[in-house]
Amino acid sequence: MTYMGLWGRLNSNIDGKYLVDGVPFSCCNVNSPRPCIQYQITNNSAYYNYDFLKEDLNIWMIGCREALLEYYTGIMKSIAVSVFLIWLFELSVLIGVRYLQTAMSNVVLMDDPQCDSDGWLLENSFVETAKYNINVIKNIGKGNQVSMISGINYPNMDIQTADHGPQNIPTKSIPEP
Repeated sequence: MTYMGLWGRLNSNIDGKYLVDGVPFSCCNVNSPRPCIQYQITNNSAYYNYDFLKEDLNIWMIGCREALLEYYTGIMKSIAVSVFLIWLFELSVLIGVRYLQTAMSNVVLMDDPQCDSDGWLLENSFVETAKYNINVIKNIGKGNQVSMISGINYPNMDIQTADHGPQNIPTKSIPEP
C-alpha cells in the first residue's frame, strides 16, 4: 500500500475502528459464542450470517491492549485473593503449631503427661526477640573471620562445652548391654 493509499484509508476511516481488514487474534473477545473473525472483517460474504456494521462483533470494542489488560487484571486479582487466603491459612497453622510445640515442651519438662501446660509464641517480648534476631543476623559472617584476640567465642553459639579435665571426670560411663 502506498503512502497516498494509506493516507486515503486513514481519512476515510470515519468510525476510527479498523485501518486494515484484519486484527491479531489477541483482539478477539474470549466471551463471544461465535468463532473469532479476525480476517476480512469488512467482507460480509466471507462468513455465514455476518454483518460487520452490527455492534455484536466478536472483537473487543475498547481496543486490544485495554481489553487484554482488563481481562488478565481480573484473573490476577482472583489469583491474588486466593494466594492471600492460602497464606492466612498457613499463618494460622504456623501459630497453632508454635503453641503446640511450646506447650508440649513444657509437658516434657514437668514429666507429667496429664498436666496442663501453657504455650506461647515468643519466649520474650517482641522487641527483645527482634533485637536478638538482628544481632544474630549482624554476626552471621563474623564466625569465619580470623581474630587476633584469643578467647573470643563465636557469637551465634549458645552451647556450653563440657570441661572433662582430670578433676572433672564423669561419674557414670555408658552402660554396657
